[in-house]
Amino acid sequence: MEVATRAPREQMGVQNVSSPSTVVAPSADAAVDGGYYGYVPVSPDDYPYAEDVDARAAAEEAQRGSMSPGARETLFVNERMLRDRGRTSKRLLIGAAFFLVSFLVLLIWLILIATCRTGDLCRLLDRSTVIGDRDYRFKTFEFLLPSVYVWAALTVATAGMAVATFHAIMVVRSNVGTPRMVELATAIRQGSSTFLSEEYRYLFLLSLGIFVLLGMGTNWRLAGCYVMGAMLSALTGAAGMAIATRGNVRTAAAAHQGLAAALGVAFRSGSVMGMAVVCIGLAGVSASYLMFQDVRALAGFSAGASTIALFARAAGGIFTKAADVGADLVGKVEANIPEDDPRNPATIADNVGDNVGDVAGMGADLFESFVGSIISTAILGAGLPYFYRNPLALCVFNHLHIDRQCGPVGYPDTLSYARFICAQGNRFQDYPTSTIWASNSIFVALPFMLAVVGVMACAAGTIGLRVSSSLDEDLNDPKLRNNVTGGLLWSLRTNVLITTVLVVLGSVGLCWGFFGGKSHFQAQRGFSLGGATVPVFELDTTVPSPCRGQFESNPIDPVMLPLGKVVDGVYKPTSVLGFQHGAAHQTPWRLFLCILIGLGLGLSIGWVTEYFTSSAYGPTQGIASAGAFGAGAVMLQGVGVGMLSTLMPLAFVVSAILSAHALFGPYGIALASVGMLSTLGVTMATDAYGPVADNAGGIAEMAKLPPSVRETTDALDALGNTTAATGKGFSNGSAVLTAFALLTALLQDSGQLPSPRDIVGTMALRPTALISDLRIVSLLNPYVLVSVLVGVMLPFLFGAFIILAVSRAAQTIIAEVRHQFRVIAGLRDGAVGVRPDHVRCVAIATRAALFEMVLPGVIAFMAPLILGFGFGQQALIGMLLSAIASSFVLGTMMGNSGGSFDNAKKLVESGEFGARHGKSSEWHKATVAGDTLGDGMKDAAGPSLNILQKLMTSIGLVTIGLMNEGQEDGWVGAILLGVTLLIVALFGMLNIKLNRDHRRAAAAAAAQHAAAEAARAEAEVKAPPKMVSPFFEDGRSMAIPDVVIPGSQLHEALHAVGMPRHAFADSLPGLSSRQEVDFGRTPARLIGDATR
Repeated sequence: MEVATRAPREQMGVQNVSSPSTVVAPSADAAVDGGYYGYVPVSPDDYPYAEDVDARAAAEEAQRGSMSPGARETLFVNERMLRDRGRTSKRLLIGAAFFLVSFLVLLIWLILIATCRTGDLCRLLDRSTVIGDRDYRFKTFEFLLPSVYVWAALTVATAGMAVATFHAIMVVRSNVGTPRMVELATAIRQGSSTFLSEEYRYLFLLSLGIFVLLGMGTNWRLAGCYVMGAMLSALTGAAGMAIATRGNVRTAAAAHQGLAAALGVAFRSGSVMGMAVVCIGLAGVSASYLMFQDVRALAGFSAGASTIALFARAAGGIFTKAADVGADLVGKVEANIPEDDPRNPATIADNVGDNVGDVAGMGADLFESFVGSIISTAILGAGLPYFYRNPLALCVFNHLHIDRQCGPVGYPDTLSYARFICAQGNRFQDYPTSTIWASNSIFVALPFMLAVVGVMACAAGTIGLRVSSSLDEDLNDPKLRNNVTGGLLWSLRTNVLITTVLVVLGSVGLCWGFFGGKSHFQAQRGFSLGGATVPVFELDTTVPSPCRGQFESNPIDPVMLPLGKVVDGVYKPTSVLGFQHGAAHQTPWRLFLCILIGLGLGLSIGWVTEYFTSSAYGPTQGIASAGAFGAGAVMLQGVGVGMLSTLMPLAFVVSAILSAHALFGPYGIALASVGMLSTLGVTMATDAYGPVADNAGGIAEMAKLPPSVRETTDALDALGNTTAATGKGFSNGSAVLTAFALLTALLQDSGQLPSPRDIVGTMALRPTALISDLRIVSLLNPYVLVSVLVGVMLPFLFGAFIILAVSRAAQTIIAEVRHQFRVIAGLRDGAVGVRPDHVRCVAIATRAALFEMVLPGVIAFMAPLILGFGFGQQALIGMLLSAIASSFVLGTMMGNSGGSFDNAKKLVESGEFGARHGKSSEWHKATVAGDTLGDGMKDAAGPSLNILQKLMTSIGLVTIGLMNEGQEDGWVGAILLGVTLLIVALFGMLNIKLNRDHRRAAAAAAAQHAAAEAARAEAEVKAPPKMVSPFFEDGRSMAIPDVVIPGSQLHEALHAVGMPRHAFADSLPGLSSRQEVDFGRTPARLIGDATR
């Protein structure tokens, strides 16, 4: 038997496992040259449990109990599960080379595009504006988009993917620890991959069906964008999860070296997810526009991303929380075993759920928010009144405020004042002919370029992470241990703040570069302060009613202007939404402030969420303190804190919306959402870091690593809980801004707004619409009122489906864990070599999650279609508006309440209220019950509501053109409602049957267990409870052979096993077999009679 010798730390690479009980560790050089396969990196040399020992000697030591727990676990490692590679990955190296080469090729192409040496490819005609194209109801004027901005976005996104690949390579190169750790990590990764592949199989079929329906119902450009969005959203989740499931074990191994090393590995793992979200999203939107050249078709990309996000978040949330709740209730509460104990069959499933729910699910959620904000901003930018080569349109929109104030002229036909003013004397010819560098093309390009700035800033923000060395000392000092979470949090905050500063600086360059004093934008007549002016008709504000003009006194001229005069002025247009923009020279600082508002909103919501969910502050401490009074008090306190926590985020969102709208209208709100999400690469990294750290703690517990390692991972896990809650608050705020921007784009496509083409017309054709043709969505319309009420209810219905699904799935997990504890001998006692069947728990959770996600998905898809086709466009708009508001408030409440429940439990586990009230105490069990309630809220229902509002808005956006304004197609809505009710009824009946089968199986198992217990009880003689015998009398003992005193404990015990009451009378001389014992005699008299 070969016994390995230790190599220096710098030579430690991998070890080749030749058998489950034999570990041979060659040097790193020999390993590399040997072409080995089953790689298991060597643990650090100071792990006391990782000694390489002879298998026979190890077995003997294990039997004697002298071997450490970690070394004992090494004896029972399954060699087939040792599949992690400790050095590098060929796929990652190939990917890095591919992205670097692609970046260089795109950079050369970008230079050619920028110099316009590629002919017509340097400018793209947007197909949504082509005359005669009836795909969209909202018709704006043609514009050419400089393709250099889109190619720049694609180029930078490719470079960002190279950075993400670099982070992934650095993670893979880290040490993975002991064979047992590798075995556990492999099981987690296999479970995660299995769930994701099963989920994506069903989502592929769903996406394919929707692609065909969209192509036949709308246009194939939009359908093609839908497929792109769905495919890239799925790819993003899979890529992030692939690294997260490799970073978990490496974080656990690095925890032995301290907080800095472990946090560095976990943060790099999260950085892969963060950079993948922003880079794949930006590259996908850019590539879709280059392929289809239709800005309005990009709405399909958002809808496809929302489809995957909803099911990934809902199904992943159901999976993770079912496993988490099942593991906690049976493990912590019933069996009194620690969290992530290897005896618990649901522990692996719980760790799998962290990856599929909090990594892949959250990544898909924020991917949709990121691309949705860019797309909605670009769509709104295409309709802004800065038209390409159309001075008549510029003049008309510069005077639309007169039409809004005075209304159209009534004689001889309905006529626009603005149109008449511009046509009078060809006044419009004094307006500029905007070029592609000075028209609404730049407003379409701005969100792309802002995302480019964000990607570059995030790449810088994820390069490194500085952690104070004093935190390890604080962790070892009980008095200073509370400072650790705050110190680690500030390490992450520093990177977020650096990224924010870089985005601010880049935004200054964008806004003033595109719209500043030396730009093409302000070089136009009327667009700069102090430059050439344009003729502007101004109303006379000195009279009470300037709109009446002089028509009454001089009725000869049928078209009489209002009271006013023509002056030299600047361009201050009014949009079709009725918003009057500021002077053109104010555009740069107005747009910049919108970006700042978005950035500030993200930071503000994060800080408020941290206050309500962190154990360092009063709300969470109050929930933990309520554990002294039981689970009910904990739940009441936590729900109240969650409700209270909605006030400040709502106030921030309201302030942001009003401020951004005052600066630049709906476009300003959409741009604020892009600004808020411009730091998503780093924000997502701090969020995705949480489940990696949580998995690391689970692996450390299951592999029985030293307590110091578990303390380090617990500190990282506590920080992860806070960053996860902050990420959910960030997701809530970004979702409501993105949904509102998408709703505004939907309003344009609905036909409720007059199109710019119809308002302006041409010199040969009179306009066919007026600004006053704007249709108001009124609550006096009963169909709108009903739809608003339905929209308020939908998030509650959707959340109920999710929480009930978690409950049902958790019940199946609980039954399985109890069953394994009963039937697997030695499992509950922790016998050496006895392992639970975690595969069954993963399979149960997978089936339950995929089955339970159907009903919520049907509700989310069908609700906008039923109301839109049934009650009309205005009813759909009312429903979406109320659903957005309700989803934001309810999602915030659920997320914050669940986060505070979780951290309250962690606070009790840390010993904050004394060792007596720590783990396994009644106080702890009360907070575990609260955390059970919070789990379904914060990780399943709450985050899914963010996607619900965006998905319904996106579905409405791509189908609004097929709906009528009124109830003409009510029969279509009725058919859709019938189909929906049929699906709900079928799944309801199937669910009832499954629940009945589960209950019967559980009852049968319980009866079988009870019968076995009864059989064991019959084989044992059990004495009745202790009692004071009436014959007991103090005194010296007497030895009387074969005497059984009637009424004594022995007498009653023998009688209990079936012997007759008088069978013992013959044992006492002087008593016949039928003679009753006189219990009135004293023991002394009784014995005296017997001796006589």
